[in-house]
Amino acid sequence: MTKPNLDYKPWEEYPDLWETEAQWWTFLRGALRRGLWEKSPVKFKFKAEQCTPPPLGYKGKGRKGAICALTGEWSSVSHSEVDHIVGHIPLLKWEDVMPYIHHLVPKKGELQYVNKEAHKIKSYAERMGISFEDAVIAKQAIAIQKVKGADVKWLKSKGLTPSSNATKRKQQIIDWLNNN
Repeated sequence: MTKPNLDYKPWEEYPDLWETEAQWWTFLRGALRRGLWEKSPVKFKFKAEQCTPPPLGYKGKGRKGAICALTGEWSSVSHSEVDHIVGHIPLLKWEDVMPYIHHLVPKKGELQYVNKEAHKIKSYAERMGISFEDAVIAKQAIAIQKVKGADVKWLKSKGLTPSSNATKRKQQIIDWLNNN
């Protein structure tokens, strides 16, 4: 068996396909995720094993689901995803390829059942290097800012003088949410 060439640079050999090294690694990450995770029998088996009927008093349409590992609430299958307990694994160099593949074909105990919205918050927290709780508040601030001018109105409704730019207003919203 030949050793892989860790000096190979596809972005240099095919600059018409990948203009930068970052484009190459983004392509490879996507290709591996599509090939090993999106249709993973491990993922589907795990999700099926977690399913239970809804709790008493549930009024939604979903008939199968499980308890979200992040929120502790029952969530239907259609509103849930399978998440890696340990999230982001870098894929920025050849030495990262095998650890990334191992991440996509996880061992038992490395997965959790989560609500889709909670999964987005967890991913945001990992990306920003903040706690899940801080990410919940940051995502609320982002949601307030999505509608043009809504952050200014929101701040005024709380008796605050809105700052001069969106970044400072976002921080004002976060600070208010943290304190109230």
